[in-house]
Amino acid sequence: MKIWILDPRLTAERRLWIEGWARYSRHQILAFTLPPSPRMPSGIPSSIAQERTRRLARQIRRYLTGSAIRDPSRQPAGLPDLVLLTDGLDGSTFVEEAGDLLTGIPLWIYWHISGMAYIKTLAWEEIATEIHTARIVQRCLFHGEGQRQRFLNALARYERELALRIEKHAVVLPPGFEPFPLPSETLFFHEPLALWILRGAPEEIPLLITAIDHLALHPRRFQVLLLSERPEIERTRVQRLPPRLRAHILGILNPEALETRRWASTARAVVDGSTCLHSPIHLMRLSFEGPWPLVPAGSGLLDAFPEALRPRCAYDNPEDLAERLAALLWGPPPDPREIRQALTAWTWPVLASRYDELCEPSSSGPPGLKE
Repeated sequence: MKIWILDPRLTAERRLWIEGWARYSRHQILAFTLPPSPRMPSGIPSSIAQERTRRLARQIRRYLTGSAIRDPSRQPAGLPDLVLLTDGLDGSTFVEEAGDLLTGIPLWIYWHISGMAYIKTLAWEEIATEIHTARIVQRCLFHGEGQRQRFLNALARYERELALRIEKHAVVLPPGFEPFPLPSETLFFHEPLALWILRGAPEEIPLLITAIDHLALHPRRFQVLLLSERPEIERTRVQRLPPRLRAHILGILNPEALETRRWASTARAVVDGSTCLHSPIHLMRLSFEGPWPLVPAGSGLLDAFPEALRPRCAYDNPEDLAERLAALLWGPPPDPREIRQALTAWTWPVLASRYDELCEPSSSGPPGLKE
């Protein structure tokens, strides 16, 4: 099979996802992508979604016909068997721009992140973009069960019949990951350490402040290492914190940095500091190294764990997170072997066949794209 992936904001997590699947798939995976702009928000406004969708559609037209300009005399060559959109694209705009080339080809979407599954109030234009996209795809793939349920509940408030149709073909397909390469050396740190992932969401800094303030009430020492794909931007946000809080921040690293792997092996915990349900690829790679994961309730990461283990990893509010983090930093370290064993099922060598089987014609569900 030839499977195309269209991604309008190729973050490091999404790149790792595409590369991992392509490396272990028995199918041919081809990606058409655009890099994220430096300050692109988690939720893409409809105007940006439409503009990026048009750019990707032009890439596809050029690939298939040799020209980015619509020309009925140019017949497409090298068509795929399946097109997989990712969130941030406007499905209606995509069909307008490229639907004439892809008639009859199944069009699906993988939601790494969904605005309607976000625990906040969205602008109507962001909601409308996701509804427009849900109308034209034949199957929605979600990274976690909590995300799937929140999306369908939100969609039902606007278009109940559409939500019922989507639910019939909705699939939870966890994101695969590849573990870090072995470190060249192991770090030993004398203070309890927590890793904290920042993604640029507005609620993250207040959550970080609440947690550090709570921990600072204790006389014991601790440090927090921040992780961000955009460390230069997060550094500006962190510099605005009061000095008493910055004193507990060890620094900011990219999650993919080799040094991050060495810190992960000595950290007690890793925190997802966004209440938006992101695809948890960085979290999985870090948790696989030993730090205990603390994630918002509903996170797709929880789907990897046995039912009895999930309550120990999920936090409900900032105060709950702070208390759980204190117990991990200063209490007896939990045994990470159960976490690691559970996550093994989500490594690409194990998971890629599940992706491949879902995409094959016998599993393709409803008919393909129509003009």
